[in-house]
This record gives sequence, C-alpha cells and structure tokens, in this order.
Amino acid sequence: MWKIAWHNLFQDKVRFITALTGLVFAIVLIAVQASIFLSAVRSSSRLAREVDCDLWLVPYSASNADFSAPMPGRRRYQALGVPGVEQTGRMVVGFSFLRFRSGRQEPVIVVGTDTDDAWLPVDRRLLRGRTGDGRAVVFNSHERLRFGEEGAPLQVGARGEMNGHRVFVAGYASNMASFAITPYAFTSYEAALDFARLDDDRTVFVMVRCSDGADIGAVRASLAERIPDVEVLTRADFARRCWRYWIMGTGMGMSLTLMAALAVVVGITVVSQTLVTGVHAKLREYGVLKAMGFSNPFVAGVILAQGIIVALLGYILGCGVSLCVSYFAGRGGAAVQIDMAPTTLLGLLPLTLVICAIASLAAAWRVFRLAPAEVFR
Repeated sequence: MWKIAWHNLFQDKVRFITALTGLVFAIVLIAVQASIFLSAVRSSSRLAREVDCDLWLVPYSASNADFSAPMPGRRRYQALGVPGVEQTGRMVVGFSFLRFRSGRQEPVIVVGTDTDDAWLPVDRRLLRGRTGDGRAVVFNSHERLRFGEEGAPLQVGARGEMNGHRVFVAGYASNMASFAITPYAFTSYEAALDFARLDDDRTVFVMVRCSDGADIGAVRASLAERIPDVEVLTRADFARRCWRYWIMGTGMGMSLTLMAALAVVVGITVVSQTLVTGVHAKLREYGVLKAMGFSNPFVAGVILAQGIIVALLGYILGCGVSLCVSYFAGRGGAAVQIDMAPTTLLGLLPLTLVICAIASLAAAWRVFRLAPAEVFR
C-alpha cells in the first residue's frame, strides 16, 4: 500500500510539489499566527508578570498594568499592618513625553518603583541615579535603535527632558519591552511622580510580598477586608486580566484566530484539490485495483497514505521555514515579536495530519463510487 502511494505521488511531480507547497504555506501561516498570539499574551502581561511579588493592590476595575487611576500612597502602609505581609512597594505608571536635545519628542510609559528592594528585573542601582544631568531612566534594549538618531543607536548617558525635568539614559534592560507601541521608561518612584505629574501622596499600584509559609489566600482576604476600596489580585490573576484586556478586549485575539482558521482552510483546499485531481487522473488504475478484488478500504488506505506522506514532508519543511521566519522577525527593534515555542510546532503535527486526512478522504470519495466494470468500457 505504501509503495503504491509513494509511486503515485512521485510519478506526477508537479501535483506533488503543488500539494506540498500549499501545505507548507498553511503550516507557516498557522505557526506564525499562533506564535504571534502567544507572544502577545506574554508581552501584554509582562509588567504584571515580571514583578517579584505575591499580591497586587490595584484600583477597582483596573483593566491592565499599563495605565490605571491613582490611589492614596498610604495603602502601602495599611497593607504592612496585615499579618503575613512581609514587604510592600509602590509603583507609579503614567504617560509622559521624552524630549531629546535635538528637539525630537517621543511618548513613553513611565514605570517607577521603590528602589529599596528589587521589584522588577531592572538594576535598581541604575534607577537610583541622580546627577547634574538629571534623573536616571532605563529602557528596554530594543529601544536603542528606535530612540537613536541619524542611524546611530541611543547611547548610555544620552540626555533629554521629561515633563520639564532633566533625565539621562542610565542603561538598558533585557526582555522588558512593552506590548503597546509606547515603550517603557523605568525610573525610581520619586522621579516617576514628577514625570507622570502625580502628587507625592499618590501611587498607582501597591505590590505585596508575603512572609515565608504564609497562606497567600488568607493574606489576600485580610487585605481585602482591611482596604475595601482596592482589589487584591495574585500575580497570575493580574497577568491574566492584562492579556485578556489587550488580546480579547481589543479584538486582536479574534483577528489572529481568524487568520489561523484561514490558514487551515487554505491548507485543506490546496491539498484536497491536488489530491482529488491526482485521483481523477488515475481513476482507471484505481478501478483496476477494485476489479482485481481490492476493497474500498484498501484503495482508501492508498490515498490516505499519499496524504500522510505529503503531511510529514510538508510538516518538516513548514517547521523549517517557520523557524527561519521566527529567527529573523523582531530583529533591529521591530515591534512584531514571534517566539516560536517547541510546543507550538509539536502541536502542528496532529493538525497537519488531520488536514491531509480530510483532503485524502475527499479525494477517495470519487473512487468509492467507481464501479470496477467502468474501466473496461
């Protein structure tokens, strides 16, 4: 059966290459769309997920970590009085404009945290910087080219102005790019208040670390009871809320899902048309097999084997092309991020087999209805 299937495929190389090309295109499109979706989920919840805390105090109905209404700064000290709370920190998130010495302006999302301890994977020693050049800000490493001028990347020590306050670039962080087009500008809590134009007694979020061995659920309930005008969320809950807002609330998830579904339709259509055409071209051969006593299941097995061969070869080629696309995407500070996880590619194997199985069965339907005597007319 497999030998017949292999012979039928390679005897008509044009149809075989056409089917393989359509399947590879579908696999690449599905893999890229799925990877963009998963990357968007991680990126849109990065700020909530990367903070080293157990619980978040957020204003009611705060949809994400990139912008929210402020709350009184004393909430930090109220939280410290709850049993099981070991440490608290404040975070300010707000919009500002960074103006360079050349006069160019760029919008940024200011993120400021207390620097008495490490809350974010950003060197807090850099955030504390304050010299005659102003206050220190730290960007994600991808912003070097974006903020650079005349083709040169933005250098450490570059000076600018933010909301009337002088700033200088103290360094760069890794893997802290924002999901939105507007980049993060990390700084100290005190500097962020000035940049975001908030009063000294205000904050936007409060981060809570629990004591070793403390029941996080019980601490969360105690915080909610003592501070009734905020929501108390775990880090996972807040991260989930963030990506649901950006991915589901903005329609991006539906767009990516529709593109992936379209890729599946394209793959089934191209492979089906090619296999059906190939089967029709060899109806006499299949009729001879049936006239010799071979059953419909055997003939269907030959056609299905052709589909499996196409599926496996197309899967290997499609994964190779997808990895190339993933490798070159996002280079040079591009906004599109494609993180091709191995699990994504492994998940495509059964989907590829299903696509080719459906296409093969559609092609076999014409043979099922073929009477063996027709080949002798």
